[in-house]
Amino acid sequence: MVMSNKHIAMWTCARSRSTLMARTFQQLDGCLIFDEPLYPAYLTTQGFDHPHRLEIIQRYETNYERIISKITGNLPQGYSFSFQKHTANNLPKNLNLDWLMCLDNFFLIRHPCEIIVSRQNIYNYQKNFTLHEIGIEDMYNLFVFIQERTAKMPIVVDSTDLIKNPRQVLQQLCTQLSVDFSDKMLTWQSGIRETDPLWAKTWYKTLANSTGFIPFVHQEITVPEHLKPVIEECLPFYENLYHYRIMV
Repeated sequence: MVMSNKHIAMWTCARSRSTLMARTFQQLDGCLIFDEPLYPAYLTTQGFDHPHRLEIIQRYETNYERIISKITGNLPQGYSFSFQKHTANNLPKNLNLDWLMCLDNFFLIRHPCEIIVSRQNIYNYQKNFTLHEIGIEDMYNLFVFIQERTAKMPIVVDSTDLIKNPRQVLQQLCTQLSVDFSDKMLTWQSGIRETDPLWAKTWYKTLANSTGFIPFVHQEITVPEHLKPVIEECLPFYENLYHYRIMV
């Protein structure tokens, strides 16, 4: 029996439409989804008041070495590749990152204004976010690390481009990742799935009510004054990554 260890890793920030991207790949035959496998381990090292924090720590694997072994090793029978959704700030500062070279890495970005206001809506109270909580600096540093180690420019997708032109963006992304694009990536069944993580009931409500891509509609965003400083901190990292995005 031939075993497969092809792993695609998407690095992003929370609220960047990353679950939408993962859902598109989940429609492909032979794709195994790892949905933020590093998140439970990350929560054990942080005191953030994240929804379901203690329940997540109790239910999921929290040892980084065992998690990394699983997401870089051979896949279960019947799967030809994995699609991994990761938030870059879940990586601890002292972790050896050589294992990333076993993955096909790419980056999903979204304008910081949209990310931060979306997070605020989830928490539903006047919270000041730190640059680390948003994770865009961590994502940019990881982009630079992978670029330097591979001597290649990593793939970048802007999630607004994905919403505006899903077929074209996914076709280009699949080509660069050596995965066959399928029209099945454009639609899916609504609802939370058994394979979705525990935190899906809080963070995935919009996706759960969808059945596919809908036409892009520009919406004006009102930014509370207390969030403007962290948005300004995030913008240079976003703009640097935006320069390298897939163009359609």
